[in-house]
Amino acid sequence: MANSTRFLSGFITLLALLAGSYPVGADQGKDLFDKQCASCHTIGGGDGGGPDLKGVVGKRTHEWLESIIIEPDKLTVNKDPIHAELVKKYGYEMPNLGIGHEDALKIITYLSGAGGSAGSATAAPPPVEQIATMATPELIAQGKALFTGSTRLAKGGAPCLACHPFTYPGISGGNLSIADLKDSYQKMGDTGMKGALTSLKFPTMKKIYADRPLTDEEVNALMALFKDSAAQKEGTGGFKTILLAGGILFVGLLLGLALYKRRIR
Repeated sequence: MANSTRFLSGFITLLALLAGSYPVGADQGKDLFDKQCASCHTIGGGDGGGPDLKGVVGKRTHEWLESIIIEPDKLTVNKDPIHAELVKKYGYEMPNLGIGHEDALKIITYLSGAGGSAGSATAAPPPVEQIATMATPELIAQGKALFTGSTRLAKGGAPCLACHPFTYPGISGGNLSIADLKDSYQKMGDTGMKGALTSLKFPTMKKIYADRPLTDEEVNALMALFKDSAAQKEGTGGFKTILLAGGILFVGLLLGLALYKRRIR
């Protein structure tokens, strides 16, 4: 009888330990997701810098999810069709964040229980409410000055124009082989672009700004500039209109001159 009691007590203790282990793992996965993934991805909150991950565990194989989290660059080398389609849609490759195998499993486990699985009974967490940046003329002007470098960043980082072109009136330059940030903003939206500026997930950005991060005020000013660029249908449409009008006027003058010469002959 005593042995049976001890066995039952031990069995109950084991069950309690096993039951308690899942929330810990889930919490660890949530912490990793918030730190490494949430700047570009949501779970049920819509697309941002990357796709909404609601239901992703049911859509993709476990092996593919491990690959995209641990070594996304290998998917590029192997010309993975799913990865190629995502790059085409969002305009850039997911950076290699240096996440190890065990941490990748924790993130996948969290996705399974937080709405990432199509068959999950657990509701997805509500999307984090974002405070929209008001694109006032003053803030847009500040963002333009920071982008071009006419106003130095507070912590000494390089201006955006040192690398990126940006289709916007009064801004020219940048490396034309690198993404135009107007296009990037239109693909990533507010959440994705703000996440890219603050989380420094892209390797080149991390090297440049790791010790010289942007301040909240600088991020808001740049976001106002990006938002204003999206509000303009053509970006440089006003300038193009002036060129077109000038061209029409020039042709008109040439025609008028030709007709005048004919009349005086």
